[in-house]
Amino acid sequence: MIPISLALRLLLGGSLLFGLVAFLSTRFGKRTPKSCLPPGPPAEPIIGHLRIIPEDHPEYQYTEWGKQYNSDVLHLNVLGRSIIILNSVEAAHDLLDKKGQNYADRPRFVLFEVMGWGITLTFLRWGRKFKLHRKLMQSSFTPSACKLYRPIQEEEARKAAAEILASPGDWEYLLRKFSTAVVLRIGFGLGISRTDDQYVKMAIDAEEATGNGGVPAATFVDFFPALRFVPGWLLRLGPLEHARQSKAYIQKLHDAPWDSTEPEIRSGKAIIPSFMRTHLERYIRNEETGQPNEATIADLKGAAGAISIAGGNTTWSTIVVCIMNMLLHPEVQKKAHAEIDTVVGHDRLPCFEDREKLPYLENVIQETTRWCPLSPVGVPHATLEDDTYRGMFIPKGSVVYANAYAMTHDERNYSNPDVFDPDRYILKDQGGKGEPYPEGPFGFGRRICPGQYLATAGVYIMITTLLATMEMRNPVGPDGTEILPRIKFTTGLSNKPEHFDCIMTPRSEKAKQLLLQYS
Repeated sequence: MIPISLALRLLLGGSLLFGLVAFLSTRFGKRTPKSCLPPGPPAEPIIGHLRIIPEDHPEYQYTEWGKQYNSDVLHLNVLGRSIIILNSVEAAHDLLDKKGQNYADRPRFVLFEVMGWGITLTFLRWGRKFKLHRKLMQSSFTPSACKLYRPIQEEEARKAAAEILASPGDWEYLLRKFSTAVVLRIGFGLGISRTDDQYVKMAIDAEEATGNGGVPAATFVDFFPALRFVPGWLLRLGPLEHARQSKAYIQKLHDAPWDSTEPEIRSGKAIIPSFMRTHLERYIRNEETGQPNEATIADLKGAAGAISIAGGNTTWSTIVVCIMNMLLHPEVQKKAHAEIDTVVGHDRLPCFEDREKLPYLENVIQETTRWCPLSPVGVPHATLEDDTYRGMFIPKGSVVYANAYAMTHDERNYSNPDVFDPDRYILKDQGGKGEPYPEGPFGFGRRICPGQYLATAGVYIMITTLLATMEMRNPVGPDGTEILPRIKFTTGLSNKPEHFDCIMTPRSEKAKQLLLQYS
């Protein structure tokens, strides 16, 4: 007699095989002449490029294929699904910006739905929900709206620098605390008072869960959504198990800050302005007057949760990459110190009004985002209808990746692109190379990140505060040799550098006294 577990597996295997055949016959039923598609590497029958697309850091391979086939638009297919890779800013502008309506959709992110991100702006399909969430976010994070958050960012940056002064070995965690504190105050009106605050742990858990979920829309479960319903004891798929285990972290990130704040807002006792307070008070007023509410509570929770994970993680990761390069390039740190000393002086801490007077520091920040775009292939778009571009056919339903890594390392725009060089942006008549600021790290078209202005402002004020007050040095090994950071990044939805050690000490007694006011 066949054991019941084996019988179930055989039944499942047969069902999957039948489903695969039906799926592929549908996918390949309407064939497109190969000559019309963008170029790409040779594909295998049926499975296409499934086996040759790297799981880790596919952006590097996509960039190499672009050079090999002399095209900034590539075509791949996985199990019959067309995948389009855009390797240049020009192609991204032509398609994602100028034809934004057709490229505004997302593929279905089944794995991230299992995690709990189904109602988050980043992953929403094109339609009413997306437009609603986009409207909620855009109204709160325009360049002018972000100016209202500057006092929060300045205060939290100074508190973080003071905490690093007191506990320099915890610098990485304390910078995470800074970025989390900013988005919690802006999103929910919540403050972080303790170093081991629960919200910091939530942000770390959620970021780890999301960051290790692989490239969006590229897992086996994304291609076969029905697999999400198969129990783990019957079929073990690593990414699916990871998503199921991560769901509690994502749910907690959405629920805990909301649950802490909602009673005060409903009772009228909340006094701190926040994204949540603005929209929940509007929701309550409409309820009381009988007016219809465009957004549900679930919508507001999803939008506020997106602020927490996207805004905090992007800011933190960029700051850490910038510090890495201060250690790898002490001459850059020295030049930034000199500029800040000239503009800010030694008797106060930097503020946002100094930003336009610090062009070299701005170049350092821009070079950080260029040298290592933290979402290197971004979150993919999807085409709503067939399209043609430069004579190449792009099928309806194609998954479209904007390869930010290829764009920011494009040798047509950047000389020695692997080198961290803030001077590359100085105008030619002033002795520089006149190279353009990077485009791509925050996306394109109707899917461009609405929080980009808040994120870059947070990076500016934290890095400026640290450089104004701290000296950053590499640790020294037993043999007296400096231990440099290892340039290695995680892979997934967003990259982050692996841990490295950094010694931070106050630049002067005056700098120390300025920070102690915030301890």
